[in-house]
Amino acid sequence: MNAKLSWMILGVVTLLGCDLRKESKATNQLPIVNAVDETLPKVVHPEFANWSRFPEKSFVVRKRVVSNSGGSVIVMTKLWLERKDENGVSVGSQVTVQRPDEPIVENGADIVSYPATYRLPKGMDEARFLQPSTKAKETGAEVIEIGMREFNTTIFEWEESNETGPMTVKLWQSDEIPGKIVRQELFTKSTATKSIEEVTELNLGNEPR
Repeated sequence: MNAKLSWMILGVVTLLGCDLRKESKATNQLPIVNAVDETLPKVVHPEFANWSRFPEKSFVVRKRVVSNSGGSVIVMTKLWLERKDENGVSVGSQVTVQRPDEPIVENGADIVSYPATYRLPKGMDEARFLQPSTKAKETGAEVIEIGMREFNTTIFEWEESNETGPMTVKLWQSDEIPGKIVRQELFTKSTATKSIEEVTELNLGNEPR
């Protein structure tokens, strides 16, 4: 694989593969940063709202294929509900990366905790904050089948930027799935790099409450 193209694919994988960790660090800081301002509204944490619907040990596996003219990289991400109670949830994640002509890399597990509630950041509208991105626009709905089961999804589209330029995003999201992501498509025009991620396996244990 061309070294430059390999680096660009790796850059996208690194950027996207760290979403959960980056998000967790930011959200975990919210209650600490805003706790001193008692005038800010207290709301349910969106990650708690989603994950607390499911029994402990429920899990989902997502497969992401990142490709351009230089080849492709496969990223498998497993997410599971490690623990839940009235105060919050702990979510585990484990990422495996497969590059052409290289050994498969299995990263260690990471556990992230989300509080049940936190104070909404100043100036932030709760409905907008619950969107996958402040730039996201709802563009439709679709029923997607996973493992002989059908899930109702809401489709969002928007544009983000990464180190190589603008990146279009199309996301299929459902509260009926742990982690909410059912499918996601990203395209970076400057490098013709495409990323497609979708759920390949899930175990919900008992039915969500």
